Amino acid sequence: MKNSFLTLLIICFFGSIFGQNKLEINFDSIKAKIEYPESDNYYPKLLKRFKEFDTTLTHQDYALIYYGFSFQDDYIKNKPEEFTLKDLVKTEDYEKIIIECQKVLNKNPVSLRANNEMGYSLFKLNKPDSEWKKYQKRYRAIRKVIAYSGHGYSPETAFKVIYVSDEYNMLYKYFDIQKIHQQSLVGLCDKFVVDPSEYYKGNEVYFDISRKLIRQQQIIDNK
Repeated sequence: MKNSFLTLLIICFFGSIFGQNKLEINFDSIKAKIEYPESDNYYPKLLKRFKEFDTTLTHQDYALIYYGFSFQDDYIKNKPEEFTLKDLVKTEDYEKIIIECQKVLNKNPVSLRANNEMGYSLFKLNKPDSEWKKYQKRYRAIRKVIAYSGHGYSPETAFKVIYVSDEYNMLYKYFDIQKIHQQSLVGLCDKFVVDPSEYYKGNEVYFDISRKLIRQQQIIDNK
């Protein structure tokens, strides 16, 4: 039932991630854009619009919001654990799932898992379309940003993520990868050896996880 629901929602977002859909993600540039208070790209302004489900947010805005979160003080340092949410999902207790999703989103508003499960739980509780669709829209928008951030075939063209959990979301739920054979760290990238799928034709998928690794080292150095 859930798979059918998600397939219906995201089918039109599968397809080519090349050509005009390619996003050039430069972390230094992102940091500079979101730190200037007078700019419309100032991170607190963008995050406020994101939390208010502003329908005028563009593809580029979502990129600044997602990757820009990795430059915020709470990133990694106060990362909410999603284990409770992961376990709750199995119970199908949607009222409790919604409460846990909100706890996660309060600390990590760009959480793929929390946005997805929030939308689905509201849907299962027969809430109005306007309530659950806004979370699904956010979820899909962030995943598109990640998908358009690279090609995944090499470290140089790796998909850029800020959380390891986002790698698995993309592999299983976006690219419909059925089998992961191996995972290893190659420089600042996670490399996965996989069975190709209809939506990803290669045997190897690279994810640039540099922001997480750099942030972890910064936290260690500041102790």
